[in-house]
Amino acid sequence: MAGVPVVGSDSDLPGLIAAGNAALVTVGQILSPDPRIRLYSRLLELEARLPAVVARTAHVAGDAEVGGGTIVMQMAMVGPAARIGVNCIINSRALVEHDVRVGDHCHVATGALVNGGCTIGTGAFIGSGAVLKQGIRIGERAVVGMGCIVDRDVAAGAKLVSRRAGG
Repeated sequence: MAGVPVVGSDSDLPGLIAAGNAALVTVGQILSPDPRIRLYSRLLELEARLPAVVARTAHVAGDAEVGGGTIVMQMAMVGPAARIGVNCIINSRALVEHDVRVGDHCHVATGALVNGGCTIGTGAFIGSGAVLKQGIRIGERAVVGMGCIVDRDVAAGAKLVSRRAGG
């Protein structure tokens, strides 16, 4: 797998964790956060160490908070006073601006722009290239599709889809 050594399978997790290894959920999220939540919960049961991981090319403001098990990918930016929950993905080139609150188990996809003061509920998904107007609230488990421009609050569980050219 791309030159990364495989050190074990799920059945080896108890031993790997007992040996002091950290863990990170590497399953993505589009339609549902459930697989990520299930894996994260299993790691918690095993008392795994779940550090926040920030790519070298990413930037997290000094007063921002990034929860355990969250990954901030290449060239992503997390602004001042932002709060990112646990087990989240802030994907490549995503921008999470100042004073944003991202709940646990969320995925902010590639190139998404989350403007200042927005709140993203637990388990929500923000698609690639989506733009959230400042102060918007995205409900729990809502899905904002690729390229959507969101200028008003989105209810929990709602699914917004982008418009497609030529269709």
